[in-house]
Amino acid sequence: MPAQPEGNSTRSCTFFMLSADFVRQFPGKSLPFFQEIRDDYTTEEPLVEVALDYADVVKGTHIETTLAVSHRWMQPDDPDPDGEQLKALKGFLNSPAGKKIERVWIDSACMPQDHPKGSRSAEDAAAFKRMLKEVNRLYLGTTVLILLDLSYVSRFWTQFESWLSMQFVTPDGLKPAVGTKNERHHIVCIQNAAEQSELHEKMLIQSWATKTPEQAHSFLSKPDVTVTNQGDKDLQLPKIKALDATVQGAFGDISRSLEDELAASEAVAARARAELAAWEAENDAKAGEKNRLKVAARQAASAVAAARLAKEEHARAISSSVDPAMMKRAEALAEDSLSMSDVPELVLQLSSGGDKRKEQAAAALANLAGANDDNISNHEKHTADVQAAIAAAGGIAPLVALARGGTDGQKEEAAAALRCLACNADNQVAIARAG
Repeated sequence: MPAQPEGNSTRSCTFFMLSADFVRQFPGKSLPFFQEIRDDYTTEEPLVEVALDYADVVKGTHIETTLAVSHRWMQPDDPDPDGEQLKALKGFLNSPAGKKIERVWIDSACMPQDHPKGSRSAEDAAAFKRMLKEVNRLYLGTTVLILLDLSYVSRFWTQFESWLSMQFVTPDGLKPAVGTKNERHHIVCIQNAAEQSELHEKMLIQSWATKTPEQAHSFLSKPDVTVTNQGDKDLQLPKIKALDATVQGAFGDISRSLEDELAASEAVAARARAELAAWEAENDAKAGEKNRLKVAARQAASAVAAARLAKEEHARAISSSVDPAMMKRAEALAEDSLSMSDVPELVLQLSSGGDKRKEQAAAALANLAGANDDNISNHEKHTADVQAAIAAAGGIAPLVALARGGTDGQKEEAAAALRCLACNADNQVAIARAG
């Protein structure tokens, strides 16, 4: 019997999330547990409630602004005893890649904990159970930060979360996001894994990026994939097989919703036009721009246009195999509106992004540095400033690395960027030193 979807995609689950600025500015060594934040940090009000349904996952509503953290608890009663996880989290949030993040979800600080044992109230226990059941939505529908230590790859929850973070949703179910415009995971190696970070990152991606739900279920079912509470594993494993059907159902729900919204707005617009026409016929006059019926007809027409655009954008994203939110991000990268202030983030993506993101970042840097200017002399000072900014941000070494050992697309875009950077004498020296 085929796996059945979880249910109506419009059924939401409300999660507590931390203000990203609270995390950025937190002075302590490690984040407190949820109850302490809720009860003791009342002035800052760092916790916000966010409702998340599968329609949000499909539309990518929270990808740009919400970060879910995938990490291992270092001790049974303390996830971050030495503060290394918070240090890595702050580093990401303060980096160009994390600057747009407004909310952070991390289990210890965002779900009621039972430490010391037996201290959690019945109400908090019910909230914990409700959120735990739906936690996969977070790792499918937000940006994900993986804090990778050597034991990460042996645990059920962390491997489940990393697999989810490397997928994206399509009308046909889950597909691998790595190497596409849909990448939304970031990996920071901590503890002993930091000594060979590139190797550990590569191994994790190779292990999980291309697994189907059936393959992920089979792997995670094995007894050597350990979990503190076996009940968690028993609860989540059936959901894995059902994920394809669940996201397919969500796409169907959204398509119907967009159709219904367009039909309803067209009906309202038709009534508004009819009422306006009747008024003009009765009064034998054209309605003025401020006429109540003329204003209503104009507003109704705008609503139709907005509904039609939403339907078209959804269809365009599907046809391009791109999450709607990620499509907008890719379009923003390709726009001429990119400025020198975007250079640090683009340089970061040269090293930390997936293959497609690296290629896009190299292309954007090439454009900023003058590769596509028809008359560069008219922009000489601006171009020189951008070229200097790329070098100052550390962009030369990763561009050289891509030009020498990247994919064909990466080589082409990186070479174009380097040709522009070589117009600067200091950059010529730096390029030569880099290889």
